[in-house]
Amino acid sequence: MTDKRYDVVFRGELAPGFVFEKVRASFVRSFSISEQKADRILKSTRVVLRRGLDGQGAKRYCAALRRMGMVVYLKIAPMERPLSELPRPPAVAGGKGRSGTQVVPPSMKDGVLRAKDIDTKHSSETIPFEFHGKGSEYFPIWLVNVFLSIVTLGIYSAWAKVRRKQYFYGSTRLQGAGFEYLADPVKILKGRLIVVGFFGVYSIVSELVPLVGAALALVFAFALPWLVVRSLAFNAHNSALRNIRFGFHGSYGEAARMFVLWPIAAVFTLGILSAYVYFRQKKFIVEHSSYGTTRCAFMAKGSDYYKIFLSLLLPVVAGGVIVLLAGAFFPPLAVLGALVLYLYAFAFMAVKTTNLLYNSSKIGEHRVQATMEVNGYAMVVLTNTVATALTLGLFHPWARVRAVRYRVEHLALKPKGDLDGFVAGEQKQVSALGDEMSDFLDFDFGL
Repeated sequence: MTDKRYDVVFRGELAPGFVFEKVRASFVRSFSISEQKADRILKSTRVVLRRGLDGQGAKRYCAALRRMGMVVYLKIAPMERPLSELPRPPAVAGGKGRSGTQVVPPSMKDGVLRAKDIDTKHSSETIPFEFHGKGSEYFPIWLVNVFLSIVTLGIYSAWAKVRRKQYFYGSTRLQGAGFEYLADPVKILKGRLIVVGFFGVYSIVSELVPLVGAALALVFAFALPWLVVRSLAFNAHNSALRNIRFGFHGSYGEAARMFVLWPIAAVFTLGILSAYVYFRQKKFIVEHSSYGTTRCAFMAKGSDYYKIFLSLLLPVVAGGVIVLLAGAFFPPLAVLGALVLYLYAFAFMAVKTTNLLYNSSKIGEHRVQATMEVNGYAMVVLTNTVATALTLGLFHPWARVRAVRYRVEHLALKPKGDLDGFVAGEQKQVSALGDEMSDFLDFDFGL
């Protein structure tokens, strides 16, 4: 082992794809310093962030800064070289490395960041999700998918789905590891052919023999929970991170209550139970999901969803009245106002329910954090809608990438304890249990 010591040096460079404001926000949050001090450091041409670290400590320290978007270097008496020349560190800041050394968040003093004593039992690092997709990369994938799906009368749509998901999954990363989508398009096609065939028969029979058509509709109502469970299990099992697959373990009986009986009850209560039904469905999906062998937990309550639904009711009613009044004087204003009101309501529900879903979910003891904002997401939706309309749909790939990027970049994982150890343990558990999977139908119905 070498006894050399290293200084961590920052030269004002940010990694490609990182925005200064977001890097500054992460820097302020992680180092507990003011925005003014963060500005001075991030805008400096050269500053030593940490002095006298050993090799492993220096690499772990640099890895934490690199995930924030900062390009840092190590000074090795007296030569400096980029961190990219060094091996990837085995641990993350805030956790324990393979050597067992605890890495704690640093503080700043006299322009140099030094480690400070903290309660390591309760320390944790927020690890942001990253998205590296680009509209220019997704455009040819989308174009080929659309063209071949049309030419093959929809048969290629199964392969199109796999290609689309593989691109977006692979572009979404956590600690440098990309997600994977592993589905076989042939299995997806088989499921779709069965579903399309059923609806084709139903359409013809309901026209010729209405009574038989009604019986088929009843059959579909009983089959719906099974399709939901099979679909969720199929998509979860074919999604993976760091060679560990996700899973779904819901039963037919529970799905029947969530997706048939409760919605019927909501109809009979004139929609009063709608928020509660939505809550029960999300709870069912999350609590029967898993990462490897570790099950997920859901801590939200029905009242949380009622607060969201009711908080939107007043603005929508007030906005609707204003739109009607404006339309009475100038009809085009009614159309424009209705569109803006709809986009706002859509963005509001998407942001509030998504934040609640993730902030209330746990994978074992590891928490997920979502920080989407209504105004920010509404602007993304608005500009995407306008640009897609003006380009007659050609902007769709960029719109899809922009929307996904916004959602992913407002997600983070808050691990409790050693995340690398947790993943290694899951890999051992999964290997011991083996991997069995039956041929599930594909029916897009999930989170």
